[in-house]
Order: sequence, then C-alpha cells, then structure tokens
Amino acid sequence: MIEIIDGYCTPGTERETRMSAQVLLECMAHAGIRRAVIAPEDREIAVDNTRGNDRILGLAEQYPDSFIPACTANPWYGSAACVELRRVVNAGVCMLVLAPALQGFNLGDEVADDLLQTAGELGLPIYVHTGPHSASAPSQLLLVAARHSSTRFIMGHCGSTDYAADMMAVVRGSPRNLWFELSLARPWAAASYVHSETRGRVLFGSGAPRNDPAFELGQLEKYLPLSDHPDVYGANLLRLTRRAGR
Repeated sequence: MIEIIDGYCTPGTERETRMSAQVLLECMAHAGIRRAVIAPEDREIAVDNTRGNDRILGLAEQYPDSFIPACTANPWYGSAACVELRRVVNAGVCMLVLAPALQGFNLGDEVADDLLQTAGELGLPIYVHTGPHSASAPSQLLLVAARHSSTRFIMGHCGSTDYAADMMAVVRGSPRNLWFELSLARPWAAASYVHSETRGRVLFGSGAPRNDPAFELGQLEKYLPLSDHPDVYGANLLRLTRRAGR
C-alpha cells in the first residue's frame, strides 16, 4: 500500500491559515493522506519564531503518527536564528521554512548566508516559499542552491503562479540539491516537472488550508497517477527528511 505524505500544511489561527490540528487530521483522513509536514504560520515565520516552532513541535508530539514538524527562523536574527535552528533540530524537526516576502529579505541576500550554511551543516532541508512576489523567484532559488551546494533546498509551490512560465528552464538547469514541492502549482504543468533527472526530487504537497488536500490530490493524480509515481506522493519526502534525522 502506498503511503501518501503531504509535504506542506499550516495548522493555525490567523488570516489564511485558520485550521485546527483536528480539522487538518479530518481532511487528511478524507483524502487518504497518512502523514503531513506541518509548519508555523505567517506571524510565527516573520517574527515569532520560537513560539511558532514550539507550537508545531507540540502538535507533532501530540500526534506523532500523523504530523512531521518543520521549523522556521528569520535570517535577520543573525546568530540567534542559527542557535534557534540548532535547538529545534535536536527536538526533531524535519526542515527549515523560509518565506522571504514575509521575513523581509531577498533570496540570495548575504543576510541569509549563515542560516543557510548552518542548515546545511545540520543536514536540514530548507523549504522556500516561491510564487507571486519578487523576493524569491524560482530562478533566484536556483542560483542560491548552486551557491550553497552542500545544503538541500525545496522550491515551495514551484513559483506559482506568477513564475510558472519560468519553471521548465529552472527544472532543466536544477542542481541535485534542489527539490520541487507541488502545492498550489498548476497540476497539468506539474507532470512536466517529473522526468528521469528530477523524479526523485518532486514532492506532493497540498498547502492546506490555503488549498483543500483532497481537491489538490485529486487534481494532481489526473496528470501524475499515484500508481505510476508513488515516490512523488511520499517516498521522496521520506528519503529527504530521513537524512535530516527523521
């Protein structure tokens, strides 16, 4: 039986992420999703890093068979961000989440270098939100991944929607330390991102509650059938996060 793992969800209480852990679990059960990566919400990503990380770790501890915790740290906190990252790695997080548009930096700016390097040293993949803003376009992340070759990166949303036209060039030129997460990406385009060189680096994600897990999964399966691409729906994520100590 194929285990489906959702690569990115945000149980929270504010703005677009008003979803309790219990509701998320119900949505997962309805969609046939066994486990999900959960991440802090917007305020926590921007400024309230420690509180957000502790909340996510608490949910993962409460539901260890269902939730895989991700953490955040704002690069502007400098050395304190690196200290926070080391703390939560010891507590069992699976990835670091960066959202340059929320955190107030441009991807590729030297302000993030120490944090990116620390994540690489800890073996922690970095999930970067890309999409409808200029702070972290797919091409920017491509350059950052090439510059930090010992750190693994996940391109959240594959630049959707504003940078969808750039994606094939990015996919073709992607280094081996760059993964692609499909939440909010156009499902008919997602199939073109999976080929012999990238198949092991593409991850299913719903982006819940910004999108419904069952709907996202159902649409994606039309173009990437689960039976043909089981690795996209869970195995790739497991391989990536196990290297981070999960």
